[in-house]
Amino acid sequence: MLPFSSRWPFRGLVFAFFFIATLMIQVSPCQAKEIEVELVWKFKGAGWVKIQIEQGNYLLKEVNKDASTSTAFPAGSSLELTWGGWSPAFKKNYDAFMIWNGKEIKLMRQGEYGSFLVQTPDGQRVSYRGSLSLRWEDGNCKLINRVDQEDYLKGVVPIEMSNSWAGDGLEALKAQAVAARTYMVRKTQNTTRITDSPDYDQAYLGRNVEGSAGRAVESTRGEILVDSITYQAIDALYSSHNGGYMELAENVWNNPDPHFASQPDPFSAGIGGPADRWRFIVGADVLGKAFELGPIAKIELDKLPSGRIKKVSMQDIYGKLVSVSGRALVQKFYPYGQPITSQAFLGNMFSAQRIPNHEAVFSLDQRVKGMPIPLNATIDSQKIKTRYSGPRLSRILSSSQGIRDFPATYDVFIFNGRGWGHGVGMSQWGAYHMAQRGYTYREILDFYYQQTDLIKFYL
Repeated sequence: MLPFSSRWPFRGLVFAFFFIATLMIQVSPCQAKEIEVELVWKFKGAGWVKIQIEQGNYLLKEVNKDASTSTAFPAGSSLELTWGGWSPAFKKNYDAFMIWNGKEIKLMRQGEYGSFLVQTPDGQRVSYRGSLSLRWEDGNCKLINRVDQEDYLKGVVPIEMSNSWAGDGLEALKAQAVAARTYMVRKTQNTTRITDSPDYDQAYLGRNVEGSAGRAVESTRGEILVDSITYQAIDALYSSHNGGYMELAENVWNNPDPHFASQPDPFSAGIGGPADRWRFIVGADVLGKAFELGPIAKIELDKLPSGRIKKVSMQDIYGKLVSVSGRALVQKFYPYGQPITSQAFLGNMFSAQRIPNHEAVFSLDQRVKGMPIPLNATIDSQKIKTRYSGPRLSRILSSSQGIRDFPATYDVFIFNGRGWGHGVGMSQWGAYHMAQRGYTYREILDFYYQQTDLIKFYL
């Protein structure tokens, strides 16, 4: 994709001046130098936090109803905030805990550099740059990190992709940096706040993940994608793996967006491990219970042209019928907070196979290999035990829940799927594959986003 300044080389100077002036009016005032990141991914609902200054000098400011006090807080200083029984309590350094009736505690960085460590009793330890404010709301501590935009992105790109990709996939990391920066700009047009949660916005893990991917942030500094007509920042969506086919935004959120296409993505095929191909197994009774049904007897899938599931119709053994979206089915079994494996339910591009109970006593290995099982087969448990390895399907609750103590009398369903995430916009694994094959980050962005221009948003 060519930058906007090289796409009209023969236009007059007057037009160019007018265009650049208009662009500055439309885009430049939207952003401040820093943004506020609400730390909900690792610290939502925290009842006790400890903050320790790692680098630089800070000012500790206690904001009360009528006044505020400030104290120098250099490197090595610490602050703890917890529930004191009747009200919040806090302590500074080695002082005793004191009841806190204030509104907000601010750790304000003094100077250009500074970082602090946030810890909780459950073992969370994350280091951040910038400043921090703490508030006590609804019995929990609320943390907001105010940080430079580019420093924020250095804590986003490595966790959304990987520092290890910098060796042979730096161009993919650059594309990710542009997409993440564009998302940030659009998200914060009317507010300076964003969350650090991958479930709501972009994953952000501060200094903990900073590394070689930071080169991609530095080399694309200030660059964002804008609509080729309005020159406003687009909604630069992306997901881990699109399963080999891009999806339209309206098929996921009922919100048409001209910057996305539904078309094959050959770069995402055969790469990504579990994200590329996965299989989820679940007992009919477990599947039914998730939707307040009896054991499921029948499933019908309504597919989009991409192969993603638009609607799932399920009927239980009592005849009760329920229809849900493909996303709703995924959300019931998605491995939130768990490691991603090939046995996880990762997306809504899948097929469904029902294994009748009399066949479910055969091993998983046999089913996967596609070995034929006669419908009138006589079951000899001893022969099965000695001939086949692996658990019997009739004992499986689900891939995530493990097995039952005893075989069930219900059917089993196997979901074979591809892709991880919604599939709209850039496929991160596809971008990585493109980078490995020599494509530039501009070419990667041009492939995944339609009707856009790449511009310099700020220096």
